[in-house]
Amino acid sequence: MKIIRSALAVRRALIAGVCLWTGVLASGASADVLEKMATTGKLNVCSVDGLMPYSSSDPSYPGYEAEIAKAAAKRLGAEVEFVWVTWDALIPALTSERCDVIIDGMYITEERQKIIDFSQPYLSNGEAILVRGDNTDIKGLDDLRGRTTGVLAGSITVNILEGKGIGPLSIYNDQPSSLIELANGRVDAVYIESPAAGYALKTDSSKGLRMVAEYVPDATELFNVGAGVRKGEDAFLKKLNEALSQMLASGEIKEILDRYGVPFFPPT
Repeated sequence: MKIIRSALAVRRALIAGVCLWTGVLASGASADVLEKMATTGKLNVCSVDGLMPYSSSDPSYPGYEAEIAKAAAKRLGAEVEFVWVTWDALIPALTSERCDVIIDGMYITEERQKIIDFSQPYLSNGEAILVRGDNTDIKGLDDLRGRTTGVLAGSITVNILEGKGIGPLSIYNDQPSSLIELANGRVDAVYIESPAAGYALKTDSSKGLRMVAEYVPDATELFNVGAGVRKGEDAFLKKLNEALSQMLASGEIKEILDRYGVPFFPPT
């Protein structure tokens, strides 16, 4: 394996891990979220600013998770008020009642479920294969065997490809570097998180890259995303699940992702 730069933690590693924090786990909320919404007309949502394509404080292009939050709140008769925190502060901010819900691409894991409750999953995140526009040979992971594939340091993509015996791999600190190397022909493909891949193509078509449409991640390569809620907020969780179910059934969530070039994978 060729190491291009020293490994750094990336967002996917944070998502796959468990947020470490100190404090007492809340056994129940001191103020009912539905009552607060009825009084204030607001739903306080914890998110990370500038984490595109997921969330941003830019109202003109707020990110697809922020748009999902706004659409869900509207169905609950409220407006979103974002509480901007760092990724590792999302769960502590929720349990300390700085916000009422986390909607920002958080994976549902057993470890997190010990601390907070989750809504039903409203989408799944997987990986994507990017190639140069004139490449018609690569249609799936098996086609990467014997070809040099760019991946991000610390990401699940390294584990997936190594687990399947696929290589050689070129490991990069950041996504832009991997895409430049792909455009310049130094790697044959790049295997990265599908939201990041889709958004990169949506916002910059100058490199002449495309996503391999034939590749669809299997169940072992998909991760369910849900909204995080404090334990004890059962009434709010029920209403939130109803709103998300309606959004899934109507195709609204897929439409939101389409605006950011992000592939939609149904919950598994």
